[in-house]
Amino acid sequence: MSRLVLVSIVVMLMLGPLVATSCSLLGKKETVVTIAQVPSPVRTAIEKVTAGNTIKQIEKIESDGKVTYEVEYIKDGKEQEAYFAEDGKMVKGVQ
Repeated sequence: MSRLVLVSIVVMLMLGPLVATSCSLLGKKETVVTIAQVPSPVRTAIEKVTAGNTIKQIEKIESDGKVTYEVEYIKDGKEQEAYFAEDGKMVKGVQ
């Protein structure tokens, strides 16, 4: 293994925790959750938007005192994203 590769690996290992910590220091926290862990209005909205498609991941995003849920899913072979407020209203449409 070349010295450059070794140094690169060491730097990545050292900076990894710093990058993860910086997100929480900036007031943003992202947590992967299951459909069972989201509030009922959000679950209903997610199930409606993703009906017949495959859900890849749901994240609970806490930022500036607000909670948003991001759902990533596969529709027609393409990855889509939608964002929902705690009351189940879509706050950012499909991307």
